Amino acid sequence: MKRFPKQNIILHDQNRNLAFLYNCQNKDDYEIVQVPNHFKVNSFSKEELQFQKLWKTFFETIAIKERTNSRLQMQYMPKKYWKDLVEMQSSK
Repeated sequence: MKRFPKQNIILHDQNRNLAFLYNCQNKDDYEIVQVPNHFKVNSFSKEELQFQKLWKTFFETIAIKERTNSRLQMQYMPKKYWKDLVEMQSSK
């Protein structure tokens, strides 16, 4: 919350069906709520898709293809989570 003091945040734990909600208007206003089992994100807003595109462009721009090190990447983020990372998904 110190890094993004003016951003509302939602973190969704899909394995436990929990969500962390943070309201930036009131620094003490956060809660952890149960997410219904049937909840699925079927589509993203135009703004979210634009941010995803910008992030992927940034990630690809700073990457040095010749120095890609998957083993090191897996030390920091296990491969089982890569499906949830925008930068690890193939371009459409």
